[in-house]
Amino acid sequence: MLSEQMQELEEVSKELLKVLASDWAGGPLRRGLDRQGRALDRLLGSQGAAAQLLGELGAAEETVARTLLGRETELQESLRRLRDAEEELLRAREAGTSLQAGNGALRKELEELRAESRRLEEDTGREDDTAPVAAYVTQLYYKISRIDWDYEAEPTQIKGIHYGPEIAQPIDIDGSQHSRCFVSDYLWSLVPTAW
Repeated sequence: MLSEQMQELEEVSKELLKVLASDWAGGPLRRGLDRQGRALDRLLGSQGAAAQLLGELGAAEETVARTLLGRETELQESLRRLRDAEEELLRAREAGTSLQAGNGALRKELEELRAESRRLEEDTGREDDTAPVAAYVTQLYYKISRIDWDYEAEPTQIKGIHYGPEIAQPIDIDGSQHSRCFVSDYLWSLVPTAW
């Protein structure tokens, strides 16, 4: 529409130039043509500025759309991580509840073994009859450490099997090559600390 008006304006200008060339209208017509030329220049300038503004607006809209899409992707990723964390927390709570129940049972069993050990010590009343007490102490150590010792090993060899929470692990340490502190620390590291 704007280009049609420009074309009409251009045709009118040509006709007016022909009239001017024939010296018929004179000064008023020239002033009108000058005004019309200035108006045409302003119109072309306005058209260029409008085209530039439209281009800048399109670029700004594209930038905003990209930013919005990036934020939406970040939001979806954050929501996914939040769901994963909530599921992991739920699993951890369930595992903690079952561990607490298991720990309670182990504590109860430990207290029962201690009470039975005390009762047996009181019943025997003799210091030289330590075999039954030693058997119960051995059972107590096994309940705590979950280590089944190989009593037929050489005196310098420390052998057994540790029945850990996930997998049984053989123990074979040469006591002559390691300090007692190292052996003690290693064996204590096998004992679970969560009660």
